Amino acid sequence: MEISRTWYLSIIRACPYSQSRIENGKSSSHLGWTVELYSWRLDPNLSGTSDLDYLGQLALHLTDEISRSPNSSELYFRRANAYLDSGRFQDAIDDYTKAIDLSPLDAIFFNNRGIAHRYMGDFNSAVADYDQALLLNPEYRDAFTNRGVVYADMGDLDSAVSDFDMAIELDSEFWFAYSQRGLALWALGRREEAEADYARLRELQS
Repeated sequence: MEISRTWYLSIIRACPYSQSRIENGKSSSHLGWTVELYSWRLDPNLSGTSDLDYLGQLALHLTDEISRSPNSSELYFRRANAYLDSGRFQDAIDDYTKAIDLSPLDAIFFNNRGIAHRYMGDFNSAVADYDQALLLNPEYRDAFTNRGVVYADMGDLDSAVSDFDMAIELDSEFWFAYSQRGLALWALGRREEAEADYARLRELQS
């Protein structure tokens, strides 16, 4: 199967990997963060609410919380995530920046701001944010993956593969990194390696 670089880049841009921290969740083994178990879509009181309506309500609630706790980096971070998910990318960048100003050593804040910069088409700022996230946490799997996606956006597929390699080295079962590396390898003409990644991806998702 032949694959054009244009098609490849349109696919690889589809799924940036963001990070959130939720209380009362399950710890993630590789970094000790928590992963949300609660899904508002399954809540009978909220299941009829659209994504954008829910995110708008969440942003308003967090705005009220911020007015009472203006020095909480976590509140700015959570509102930024709501803005990011609702497509308000500049608002997300502004709030991630406020969170970073308050807590400049939090790698997750830089990672998520990088995602917002990427959606705005500012690839250089996105890479700079992922670089800083990795400086703060050299074992940050998702920052390697996200930076690899941006390198692919920029046409630097070799650097993208190197970052996906690092993500897989950190987490050998991270399906998303295999999917992105497979696309990059295929676009580079390294078909056997790409097919091996696709096979591993099918194994992980079976």
